[in-house]
Amino acid sequence: MSIFLSYFLFLFLFMSLAVALFFSLQAIKLI
Repeated sequence: MSIFLSYFLFLFLFMSLAVALFFSLQAIKLI
């Protein structure tokens, strides 16, 4: 259970990082 929870947390952090990177690229493209 603990391993699954840590894996889910890692996946959530990776997805949030990808979304932040995507929005930053969109902002750079907009300028």
